[in-house]
Amino acid sequence: MIKRLIILFLIITYFASAQNYGTLSFTNYADDRKAAFSLTFDDGLLTHSTNVKPLLNQYGFKGTFYVLPPYLAEDNQPLIWRYGRWSDFQMIAADGHEVGSHTMNHDTLPNLDWGNINSPGTLLYELYQSKLFIEQKIPSQKCISLNYPYTLHNSLVDSAAKLFYENGRTLGQTANDSVLSGNDWFSLKAKVVEFSMPRDSVDDDLGELYSFINWLGNAVTKKQWGMIIIHDVVPFNELQSLINNGIYEPVTNEWLGWLCDWLEVKSLNKEIWVETVGNITRYIKEREAAAYQILTSNNQLIEINVTDNLDNEIYNYPLTAYVKIPESWHYVKVQQNTRIDTLPTLLDNSVRKVLLNVIPDKGLLNITPVTPTDISTEDIPLNDFILFQNYPNPFNPETNIRYSLGSREFISLKVYDVLGKEVAVLVSEYQDAGLHTVNFNTDQYNLSSGIYLYRLQSVGESYGSGSNFSQTKKMIYLR
Repeated sequence: MIKRLIILFLIITYFASAQNYGTLSFTNYADDRKAAFSLTFDDGLLTHSTNVKPLLNQYGFKGTFYVLPPYLAEDNQPLIWRYGRWSDFQMIAADGHEVGSHTMNHDTLPNLDWGNINSPGTLLYELYQSKLFIEQKIPSQKCISLNYPYTLHNSLVDSAAKLFYENGRTLGQTANDSVLSGNDWFSLKAKVVEFSMPRDSVDDDLGELYSFINWLGNAVTKKQWGMIIIHDVVPFNELQSLINNGIYEPVTNEWLGWLCDWLEVKSLNKEIWVETVGNITRYIKEREAAAYQILTSNNQLIEINVTDNLDNEIYNYPLTAYVKIPESWHYVKVQQNTRIDTLPTLLDNSVRKVLLNVIPDKGLLNITPVTPTDISTEDIPLNDFILFQNYPNPFNPETNIRYSLGSREFISLKVYDVLGKEVAVLVSEYQDAGLHTVNFNTDQYNLSSGIYLYRLQSVGESYGSGSNFSQTKKMIYLR
């Protein structure tokens, strides 16, 4: 009798333990980033396509561009003031950026009558017709993001906006929380950078850059979602003309580039998720609505059904989640419909987990173990020459630079300013294979605040004469 009870206890314990496999926890932001940030651009201006789009594409960042549909010209029409063309914003959308609504005519929405969708000059007309116009011009996107003209709104405006949009952006000096609900979605706060005069050189704007970076750094500490409001963006040599013509707080290409440099570092360090307002909206709302059911849980297969009961035409963004798996699974194959990933796992407080992406309502999530021999080198590429991001970054006065060598190499590690001028030689010698760390202390050099590049180059004995390998990364020195 006792033997049978022991066997029964072991069986129950095994299945109870197995049922824990598949336990799922969603991360606050995609890829388990600490915080989120959106670059937003108002009014649908020509400079958004000529200056902003190429810059954001260079960094792989996606922005949200709010347009006034009637003011965008067709290709056979003359431009209206500083506004762009529809073809410009169709290309912006094709590159993965979001095109949102700034209403039809930039009226003060709280002053308008409720009206109806077919009555010009009314609240419903301004909101609905703008959305309709944009979706007809850009059918590949759902227009879900609204920017209130003059950032003005009230409860009546919000109730109308909810009929057509998933969020509404206004002005605010604080960032947004990672958990939002109800009316919070129609009071999204974004910050305007106000520049002090004079602006006679690009360096005159550095104070505002550092101030904004500090503001965003605080948002990262609080795990919040920050936004910036930007209108015109021009090269510095065109800035004075815009200021003389009363253009509202124009930003220079150089300033926006510096901000993107900083964001790139934070993104690479997995501190900030830079994404459109629409996609961050999708992520947070899906995360809050998501539910899951473990269908199969054993040492050979974990099968999970993830749902969110939201409109699948809008809410189709991948959620990032940690999933508990058997301790012996060091690599797994993750499949949802036709998407297949081979992923390494991690041990967190003696619990084996895998970090993966899943789209709610897009099919069952299947997780199975694989052995290292099942993984091709294409799944997990090996690189014996790696330059890591310096830490800390930004820094003052010193930072550490790490790199890995797979064989004995002649190594050159140098620091350059943004103009390509060499400012420091940190290493110039043969070094053995392995992980190396070099300290860079600016007290030894007469450097000003700004963006610097550090480049690792090698001619390895194993590669033969003339086989050069190099990698370059950016770092920010803030005095």
